[in-house]
Amino acid sequence: MKVRQAFNSKLFYRLISLFFALLLSFYVTSEKGNTTRSGNSGTFGSSLVSNKTITLETDLKLNVNSDKYFVSGYPDVVKVKISGPSALVIAAKNTQNFEIYADLNDLKPGVHTVRLKDSGLSSELTVKIIPEKITVRISKKKTKKTAVQVRYDSNRIASGYAAGEAYSSQAYVTVTGAAKDINNLDKVVANLNLPRNANETYAKNVALQALDESGKVLNVVISPANVTATVPIYTASASKKVPINLVARGEGVSNMKYSFSSDTKTVTVHGTKEALSKLNRLDVPVSITGVTADTVENVRLSPSQSGITAISPTTVTVNVSVSQKETSTAQKQTQASSQAETSSASSTKETVATDDSSSEATSSSSTSSQLSSSSSSDEVEN
Repeated sequence: MKVRQAFNSKLFYRLISLFFALLLSFYVTSEKGNTTRSGNSGTFGSSLVSNKTITLETDLKLNVNSDKYFVSGYPDVVKVKISGPSALVIAAKNTQNFEIYADLNDLKPGVHTVRLKDSGLSSELTVKIIPEKITVRISKKKTKKTAVQVRYDSNRIASGYAAGEAYSSQAYVTVTGAAKDINNLDKVVANLNLPRNANETYAKNVALQALDESGKVLNVVISPANVTATVPIYTASASKKVPINLVARGEGVSNMKYSFSSDTKTVTVHGTKEALSKLNRLDVPVSITGVTADTVENVRLSPSQSGITAISPTTVTVNVSVSQKETSTAQKQTQASSQAETSSASSTKETVATDDSSSEATSSSSTSSQLSSSSSSDEVEN
C-alpha cells in the first residue's frame, strides 16, 4: 500500500523527470563531442590532401654573353622537383611559367662548376633541381661559313644505274663553336643512307656533322642543323666530257661590263650516243639582271636537250665580275689625232700672219710647232 502511494506521489515523478533530463543532457553532450572530433579529423585529412609533389623536365637556360662566348658540356634538359600546396604545384605544371638557369655572366673562359638556380616559382613551393650543379666549358666564340658535302655508299646503287652529283638543299651552312674547334673544322657532311639496289633518285632529310681532318665529330652548332640530301640516279648510258661555256642571261645594267669565271672547266654529260655526238660544249646561262657589283652565283645544270639524261656535277659556282665600260684604244687615238690636227692648223694661221721677209724663219717655226704638238698627243695617249 505504501509502495503504491510512493509511485503516485509528486516527488517520484519529479525524480524520474530529473533522471531523464540528465540522461538526455549527457547524450547531447556526447554527440557534440563526436561531431567535433569528426570535424577535426576531416580538417586534418584535408590538410594532408592539399600538399602535392611533382617532377618535371625543363630546358636549361644559360645567362652568358652569347655573342662573345661559346659554352659546351651542359645538359639541354634538367629535372625539377616541386612540392607544396596543390593549387600552386598544379599551376606551375600547367603554365610552365618558370625557368631553371645557370648564371655564367661573371665567369671567364675555362672550365667551371656552377649551381643551378630557379626563377618564377612561388616562395611557398619547395624546389629541388636535378642535378644541382653542372660543369661547363666557356670558350671564345667563332663562326664560319662552310660548304655541305653529301656522302653515300655507291655500292648500294643497282647494277645498270649510275649516280649524278649529290647535292643538298643548303649549299652552305654556318658553323659556330669554340675558336679552337672552328680552326680544326675540315668539312660539314650530310651522310645519306641509300636503300639497297637503288634505281631512282633518292632524297632524305638528314642531320649534318662537322668533322676535323681525322674524321672526328666536333662539338659545334650547325645552322641549319638538317638539310635535304639528294643523289640523282639514272639509267647508265654513254657519257662524254665537254667544256662549259658561260653566257649572260637577262638584262644587265647600262654602261656595265660583265665577265665570268669558274673553277669548273668541264662537266660529264650522260645520254644516248647520238645526242652526245652532237654536243661539243655545254652553254651555262648566268643571270646578270640587276647585278651591279661582283657576286658569286651557284648555277644548276639541268638536261635541256633530247637524249641527254644527266649532267655531273649538277651545279657550278660562277664568279661574276662587274666593271664600268672603258673608252676603246681606237677612240682614244682618234681623239688624240683630232687634237694634233687642231694644234697644227692654229700654227699655220700664225705663220700666214707674219711678214714676207721672215717667211723662211716662220716656216721653220711652223715645222717646229707641228713636231711639238705631235709629241704632246703621244703623252695623252699613254
